[in-house]
Amino acid sequence: MYKILFIDEEKDTLEDFEEFVEKSPLKAKLEPITMFPLSDLDEMIESIIKIAPDAIISDFRLNELKTDIKYNVPYNGVDLVEEFQGIRNHFPSFVLTALDDEAVSGSNDVNIVYVKNILYNKEEGNAKAKFLDRVISQIEHYKNRIENYKQELATLIEIRKKGDADITNESRIIELDDFLERSIDGKSIIPSEFKTLSNSNKLDNILSKVDLLLKKLDEDGK
Repeated sequence: MYKILFIDEEKDTLEDFEEFVEKSPLKAKLEPITMFPLSDLDEMIESIIKIAPDAIISDFRLNELKTDIKYNVPYNGVDLVEEFQGIRNHFPSFVLTALDDEAVSGSNDVNIVYVKNILYNKEEGNAKAKFLDRVISQIEHYKNRIENYKQELATLIEIRKKGDADITNESRIIELDDFLERSIDGKSIIPSEFKTLSNSNKLDNILSKVDLLLKKLDEDGK
């Protein structure tokens, strides 16, 4: 089962999302978790990390209708998911909005923006399944890509330890190292141009961290 975190400033909309998932034919695969946006973006990111969802879905305008929260929210849904993706590169993230033109223009990735009225489609099946299918697909693609890259990196490290690595292998090691580091903590990575091709201890450490990340992802997905 995958944990899906939904963020909105209205309690009614949070409940609508829970009902949306409950009525979906995919509900057995999903655990919806809902929360209000916090007043500080850094604190919000920390809260998401603690929750450890498999995907994030956020409303676009988080500071518009504040019936249920009384504080200012100085960021929108695009700001939120892009900030989180700065820590977890390519993390499955989506923004729902009635203002899709505005959200698209403010996002670096137009593919994360969806029209919010999918929550209120009364027909069973199509609208719900299509959106939630995409959410599940993104989660599985994200996990599989990390696992595949981790295995490829481990293989290349063994080739290098035997002294058989060529320049193509070395370049690929740095490329894979970059991706896996960004999947763990994109804020603290070493820029590629400053990396050496011979630091096996560092790469082994990355693999250990990726093992922990994959274990966490597997535990959350059960």
